[in-house]
Amino acid sequence: MKDHCQGFIDVLKYQFLCCHPLHCIDWEAIPLDLTWEQQLQLIEHTFLHPLNQKYPIKIGYQLNFLKQLLQQLEKRYDEVHDSVYESYCAVQLRVAQDATEKYAYKHYLQPALSVALTLRESKSFVAAGTTGLCSWQASIALADYLVQNSDIVREKCILELGAGTGLCGMILAQCCEVRHLLLTDGSRECVELMKENVRRNFAEAIETSNGSYVINDKLLNLCELEWGGIEQMEWPSAFKTDVILAADVVYDDTVFDSLTYAIDYVFKVKKDVCEMLLAATVRNEHTLQKFLNMLDSLHFQYAEREVIPLDRCNFYWDRTTPVKIFHITRQS
Repeated sequence: MKDHCQGFIDVLKYQFLCCHPLHCIDWEAIPLDLTWEQQLQLIEHTFLHPLNQKYPIKIGYQLNFLKQLLQQLEKRYDEVHDSVYESYCAVQLRVAQDATEKYAYKHYLQPALSVALTLRESKSFVAAGTTGLCSWQASIALADYLVQNSDIVREKCILELGAGTGLCGMILAQCCEVRHLLLTDGSRECVELMKENVRRNFAEAIETSNGSYVINDKLLNLCELEWGGIEQMEWPSAFKTDVILAADVVYDDTVFDSLTYAIDYVFKVKKDVCEMLLAATVRNEHTLQKFLNMLDSLHFQYAEREVIPLDRCNFYWDRTTPVKIFHITRQS
C-alpha cells in the first residue's frame, strides 16, 4: 500500500495537470513528514511533469499553484527544496511571454481506467463567440457518472449536444466501449478543436473522411450542429441514437427553444425509444427550472441521479457550485 506521502503526491499531480481550482485543493493535507526527496517529487510530478513540459497548462495557474505550494511548505518545514523556488522563478519569467497565447492545455489522467487525455482549450471562458472552447465541470461530472454506470453507454450509439472540447465523449471513447460516438457543437471552432484533440489522444485513430474516425473498430464522428436546424443535419451512416448526452448547456435561457427542439426531434425520430443524460451546473435555480418546465410541456419525464461523491470520483472538478445530473425519457 502506498504511504500517505506518496498518495498525496499522486493526488496533487492529477489535480495540477487538470487545473483543479486552487481553492478546491486540500492544502492542509500536505504531510508533515515529507522527505527531502519527496519535496522534489512534488515538483517532478507537477511543474516538471513531462506532459506539462510538452503541453503546458495555463501559466497563470502554474504560477499561483507554485506560490501556494511554496507558502504551505514554508509553514511546515524549516527548509524547502531548491527545486520549488527554482520552478516558481522559472514560471515568473514566462508570464509576459504567455500573455499573447490564446490556448493552453489540460491533462486528465486516471491510470486505473486507462484514461489519459490531453486537451487543448481556450484560456478564456468565452472565445470566438462561444463558451465551448474550454471544458466545464458538468462535463467532467457527467463523464465520471457514466464511467461508473457504463451499462448506460456500452455498445450504444451516443449523440452529444454541445460537446465543446470533446472531454466527456473522449473519456467514454477511451474506457466505456461505446459503439458509435457522434460529438456535435454549434461552433465550427469547437469542432476543429475536437478534431485536433482526437488526433492528439488517439494515435490509433483512422480518419475515413473529414471528422469521421475508426478507433479500434469503434466509430467516432465530429459534426457541426445548430440545434434549431437539426432536421437538416447529415447523419452518419447507420447511426441511430440510443443515448443523448449534454453538459453545461442550460445556463442561457435564450437557447432553450432550439435545445428542446433538437431533443424533441431526436426522440421523435426514435419513436421515444432512447434516453438522455443531462448534467447542469446550477448557477441559477430559476433558469434550470425553466428548462425542466419546458421538458414537462413536451411530455418528457426526468429524474435526478446522484453525482459521484468526492471520495469515489475518478476525476476532479470544482464542486463550489453544485452539479445536477438528470435522466430524461419519454413514453411513446
